[in-house]
Amino acid sequence: MKVKSSALFLNLILLFALILSACSPAAGTEAPATDAPAATDVPAATDVPAATEAPVEEVPAGTIVFPDEIAGGRPVEISVVGIPAESNPTGLADWHAAVERFQAKYPNVTVTGDEYAYTPDSFPALVAADQVPTQFQAYLTDRDLMVSQGLAADLTSLYEASGLDEVYNSSLLELVSADGKIYGMPIEAYVMGLAYNIKMLEDAGYDAPPTTWEELGPVAQKLTNRDAGVAGFSFIRGEAHQAGWHGTVIGYNFGLDDASIVTKDADGKYTAGFDNAQTLAALNFIKDMQWKYDALPKELLQWDTNGNQLATGQAAMVLMAGGQLEWIKQTYPDVDMTQFGFAPLPAGPDGKMVSLGGGDVAFINATASADEIEAGFYYRLFVQFDEGEVKAKYEATLTNPTAVIGEPSYPIYVGPFQEKIAALTAEYANLPVENYALFNNAVIGLQNEPQIAGQDYYAALGDVVSLIVTDESADPVAALTAAQATFQTNVLDLLP
Repeated sequence: MKVKSSALFLNLILLFALILSACSPAAGTEAPATDAPAATDVPAATDVPAATEAPVEEVPAGTIVFPDEIAGGRPVEISVVGIPAESNPTGLADWHAAVERFQAKYPNVTVTGDEYAYTPDSFPALVAADQVPTQFQAYLTDRDLMVSQGLAADLTSLYEASGLDEVYNSSLLELVSADGKIYGMPIEAYVMGLAYNIKMLEDAGYDAPPTTWEELGPVAQKLTNRDAGVAGFSFIRGEAHQAGWHGTVIGYNFGLDDASIVTKDADGKYTAGFDNAQTLAALNFIKDMQWKYDALPKELLQWDTNGNQLATGQAAMVLMAGGQLEWIKQTYPDVDMTQFGFAPLPAGPDGKMVSLGGGDVAFINATASADEIEAGFYYRLFVQFDEGEVKAKYEATLTNPTAVIGEPSYPIYVGPFQEKIAALTAEYANLPVENYALFNNAVIGLQNEPQIAGQDYYAALGDVVSLIVTDESADPVAALTAAQATFQTNVLDLLP
């Protein structure tokens, strides 16, 4: 049972029956960076009750409930990230229009945009200067960091008051929860897959990409054409954190378990466990792709340059998140997107298809006042879930040349809410969704990104990945053992 009191809510229910969905933000944030160091003198997060009471009324499950007023009608000012740059006038105008609609609904709330774009390296300075916006954004891997340092407000009571706890996919809700409390609001989630150039595969005699990692090597070798500047397979092997991220994706498919990367002992200490047969199998596969099959790009790529390989015809198959197809369409507006397909990653030795999942989360600053926390929460709720806002954003894609709808992604919602999103996506899609049927129809096992010192772990593994693809004589066994020992000493042993 949820609470609500106003005629406006009746209209909201009617509109929900016609068109209720959520709009995914622009992709391109999935590339891992580094863990932020510990902040100091930050008050602990507190449970923040809803400020406005309302009469009890039955509300259908999965319905978002907005209060009649926020913060008891008291004046409150919040800062929020996500305002587009002036170089994106269409997006900026749309952002301001949404803020105006929110402030018309809640006239006591003043919203100020903040251009800060989250990176774990830059965030500590923001904390030290006490400049963290009321509503900020971070990666799913940084949940424990935000909670342990008292940076993320406890949103549990607001979730329950609004009904948001019944709308999110439970697997994602777990990723923003700790000790039975909910601390974040997932904005988007990505799942890794295999993008491919349909014509390149057809010309080589393939009607689909390989379905096992064992097949991938020979297929990639056949697709490689050095004279034409085409590599058969591409993934990130450059910047350490990103290389470790993609190395982990491959490792999951060879049996690596996210829970075994770092474990917490009974005495509260942390122990690294990624120096195992599964990780080693993935590293040997990577080494073979480089030196046995000679099927990888000559350059050590990062997130964007890896995507460039597909967009510019320099790679036939590319390991990437489905959302990067959105980035390609935005970055290369003249590229024919119908030439690209998207499939699940090949099955591992156990016959199962596995993918790493991650994404972006909105947090509310725990150092803000109770009124500011409530306002920040409902602002995020409004721009992401309000049926009018969602409809406006989908409609805006018809006239916005940078808008992209239809990229393959992990469903972050459940039930009727998700069904309506899927219907709207199909209606407004400007990507060839039929090319993603292999991915969309697959049964994919999802594994989380490593949660304990995840970015530091990525860097440790990434150094090994870069080493074995640049030095043919490098021993993956010795390199992996050394990397785990250094990670244990320099990172895990220093954790509180």
